[in-house]
Amino acid sequence: MKKLLYATGNKYKIESMRARVKGMDIEIISPNDLGIKVNVVEDGKTVVENAIKKAKAYYGATKIPTIAGDTALYIKEFEKQPGLYVHRINGKELTMEETLEYYVQSLEKVGGTSEAYYYTGLVIIKDGKEYSKEIKEDKFIFTSKMSDKPSKYDGLSRIQIDPKLNKYICELTEEDIKRRNNTFDVECVNFIKSIM
Repeated sequence: MKKLLYATGNKYKIESMRARVKGMDIEIISPNDLGIKVNVVEDGKTVVENAIKKAKAYYGATKIPTIAGDTALYIKEFEKQPGLYVHRINGKELTMEETLEYYVQSLEKVGGTSEAYYYTGLVIIKDGKEYSKEIKEDKFIFTSKMSDKPSKYDGLSRIQIDPKLNKYICELTEEDIKRRNNTFDVECVNFIKSIM
């Protein structure tokens, strides 16, 4: 089985990537599995620049094929876009609880809901070669009404509704996730297959 290091310390992102590649001849490993922590300054101007920084740092430390990603958030009704700073507001890195509170309050100011989407950059470094992919993800509804259900992968999924299934993202079952066949999952898997 081929090993692919996912350059993130976020255990939920690791779990979701493992779920995406289930059934493929690829084992997603984490920095934690290797007992390493690499500090990366994410000061790139784009999602791909930030993903490159992470991938290079972890590949450089391990020489294991490495995937890294970075995501920007765009919210239709917001005048000031979060962009690359989803969890960093006014120069401060927020906890998930503070991030949720910030978006709930901001959404209330624009009527309670807005269309939104993520824009993600992925980079794989394998055998010293760099490959990148940009993905404009599917639109979702951002709402100030929070789901009571905890989030398995991303805390913001408690205020995101899938417009096709009309369910909070955090409430989607494994069957729902397969059925929705979202753009990011499909393109991410195809990107990994094409390189690995």
